[in-house]
Amino acid sequence: MRTRSAAVVAPDSERETDRSRDDDIAAARRGVATFGGEFGPGGVKHVLREFVRKYGWRAYALPVLVVISAAALLTAHTKATAKHHAATSPPVTHAATTPPPEAVGNTTLTPDQPGANARNTALKAAALPAGPAYTAKGTGTFRILPGTSKVVGSGRLYRYSIEVENGITGIDLTQFANLVQTTLADKRSWSGHGVSVQRVDSGHIDFHVTLTSSLTVRSLCGYDIPVETSCYVSAGNTSPVNRVVLNDSRWVRGASAYVGDLTAYRIEMINHEDGHAMGHNHAHECLPGGLAPAMMQQTLGLKDPNTGKMCMANPWPYPPGVAGAPGAEQADTPQNSEFGINGGD
Repeated sequence: MRTRSAAVVAPDSERETDRSRDDDIAAARRGVATFGGEFGPGGVKHVLREFVRKYGWRAYALPVLVVISAAALLTAHTKATAKHHAATSPPVTHAATTPPPEAVGNTTLTPDQPGANARNTALKAAALPAGPAYTAKGTGTFRILPGTSKVVGSGRLYRYSIEVENGITGIDLTQFANLVQTTLADKRSWSGHGVSVQRVDSGHIDFHVTLTSSLTVRSLCGYDIPVETSCYVSAGNTSPVNRVVLNDSRWVRGASAYVGDLTAYRIEMINHEDGHAMGHNHAHECLPGGLAPAMMQQTLGLKDPNTGKMCMANPWPYPPGVAGAPGAEQADTPQNSEFGINGGD
């Protein structure tokens, strides 16, 4: 808060001098502002001559003192500013050279029609991640895991069993069966969207959901894309009953699009391959908002072939609040394949 000091009465001579000085300064300012010239009664030179005549040597000393004072103030301010920056600025350091982080599933893999190099890049990106050991080769025979459920959903009923290939070790089969059953009963999955499902272990079975060793997967599904995948096999030479074939190597290690969330990837495996068993084809375009449809081949990549953008990994056919689910389904073509061929998981 500003304070006001008591007035000090100056002698008449001093008050007169101050008044004259103020009048001269005001006159000088008026001259410059209203005339703009150097000569004449109101000109700058005329005013300056009158100023010098009245104050003598002090008229010359005053500008010098003003310049010296301004220079001293500027120097002091500069030193103070430099001292402040030195005290507050962090020391300059040079960062060590480090390699950039590796991409994990959010990088565009290939153009829509890849050549040999692009195909190799896509194969590398879709390769099985590093991780725990898994059973590479089982016996090629299967057993149904005991367990049943009530009918879930509404619409056409699909009765399914849960199987495992004999010879597979190191996987908690109770956990496997529970995740398959709870996934298919989830309202975000297929049940309740025109179909109903029921787990059975005997009687009529529409399809098996089978945990299968990686080499047996190749004998059932083929290996035209030389990476570990899962598939759906309709009844025929390789299976008397429709079979969803879930690759144990992917169950153990997941896929690059789901690094850090193995459970979500397992849910995607179940929903995708069981979607085939219920008549769904592949979907290749991102859903509105950017999520990948469950019928996209997310194990192999997340790129929308129409836009070239990467979809966001999504394990559910009907994620809550997402328009356009489960997505537009299309036949596989070389143009919408990361590998330039038909087919896949």
